[in-house]
Amino acid sequence: PALSTAVWRDEEIVWSQAVGIANLEQNSPASPTSLFRIASISKALTASLTARLAEEGIIDLDADIRETLPSFPDKGAPISLRQLLGHLGGIRHYQSKDFDFDAPVGMIDTRPYLTDEAILALFADDPLIAEPGEKFSYTTFGYTLIGAVLEAATGRDYFDLLNEYVLTPAGAASTVIDEQFAIIPGRVGFYDPISNYEILPPEFGLIVNAYPLNSAYKRPGGGLISSADDLVRIAALHFSPGFLSADMYAQVFTSQKNAAGEETGTGLGWRIDKDEAGRVYYHHRGSQNGARSFLVLYPEEKIAVALLSNLNS
Repeated sequence: PALSTAVWRDEEIVWSQAVGIANLEQNSPASPTSLFRIASISKALTASLTARLAEEGIIDLDADIRETLPSFPDKGAPISLRQLLGHLGGIRHYQSKDFDFDAPVGMIDTRPYLTDEAILALFADDPLIAEPGEKFSYTTFGYTLIGAVLEAATGRDYFDLLNEYVLTPAGAASTVIDEQFAIIPGRVGFYDPISNYEILPPEFGLIVNAYPLNSAYKRPGGGLISSADDLVRIAALHFSPGFLSADMYAQVFTSQKNAAGEETGTGLGWRIDKDEAGRVYYHHRGSQNGARSFLVLYPEEKIAVALLSNLNS
């Protein structure tokens, strides 16, 4: 399969290249315009969208989400968008029941999702895994909930908001929803190692088509496709304040803390680290059926790098 990469330095893309095969059955080569699943990098984009809406006073990062989304069940303690963005809200991640092939409507990746209520029903009635703020626990469903709150607060579709507040300012015109049934020019095929599927016979070869994915239940946390070029354009908005105010920029890129006062390494969605040379960098990565993705930006050096593959694992 394929690997696509782009590098932004200072004010422009300085390198963009794709190698390998976008669609193995058609033997079509990948190009820099090929569209890959970006998986959980979607969370970083949703975090930036939420920060923009907070700056405009449309949402309050610290209010109980039930003030905006009263249909979400009372969990006995308030949950805020800030906590959800930092994986501190106590919302669960995937569990084995989500991938039960014998469930009446099938496993989570192949169910139809005809309403927002059907999506929230996946996890809304489940107990919290911890009190809000108590501990860091990575969750895609937490970002599904963020998307529902943003839509309720604005009366608008999640992607329309993302396009206005993040994609258009970045010039990221090729980033779209990974709509399972749509015809999307440039979308690559998706592949996994056969070792991911114990039931498949070895004569299928080392690489097989990935299991189908209807990501409608997790668009804000893992349901977008994009190009490497688009991702570094988005990253470049985050080298310094400007796209975000100085105050909001500091909130996005300052690690939150759990109830014990320990830093989690995650601010508002984005992860915060230092490399071996002591340089600060912000990043996110993703993995899902037929996809592996990385996005990293060095703010002081004004360098961003994106890597996208249509092979998981």
